[in-house]
Amino acid sequence: MRTRTRLTSALAAIALTAGLTMAGTGTAQADVIPPAGWHEIYNAYLHSQGNTLCFNDPGASTSSGTQLNLYRCFGYSSSGARQRWVFIEQEDDNGNPVIDDGHPVYEIYNLAAGLCLSAANLLAGMPVTLGSCDRYTTRAQIWWELIAVNSPAHPDFELFPWPVEYSYGNCVAPSNSSDSNSTPLVMEPCDGTNGARIWRLG
Repeated sequence: MRTRTRLTSALAAIALTAGLTMAGTGTAQADVIPPAGWHEIYNAYLHSQGNTLCFNDPGASTSSGTQLNLYRCFGYSSSGARQRWVFIEQEDDNGNPVIDDGHPVYEIYNLAAGLCLSAANLLAGMPVTLGSCDRYTTRAQIWWELIAVNSPAHPDFELFPWPVEYSYGNCVAPSNSSDSNSTPLVMEPCDGTNGARIWRLG
């Protein structure tokens, strides 16, 4: 199904709410539905060194192909735009949300880079990068959220590429299970029981 995005309207809404505290993720539900505005995407389970790590655009790069990493969360600081991610819900040509097997699908846009979360190669170990926000030219430009562990206050999720690539079965993951700054993000087998591979919105 051909889709289009609401990137322009979403960014306009963010501009109007810049600097405001975001709402929480709310009560338990079948999916993690991101509230309007930007979010940190962080891991709640990697704490060997006491760090909480977020999806990060290294050096606030604006270059397509830059590999993303995990870094100590600072999205709410004045220099935190590289850790601010906007979930852009996909629509079909009639303006209706795209739902696959009961789940919404999203582009995930970085405010510092002006680019989207992407994976040009879905094989295990391959990098998760920044890419142009156009799923027709960039493979794995759209993401399908899967609930791994659900609690009312902090629903957890995996990030799986869409259209669903069952032949790969890989999700966004850190390259190792430490909580070290600059840990690269890669594609690895989805595993909702592995705390290193499930995420929260902050």
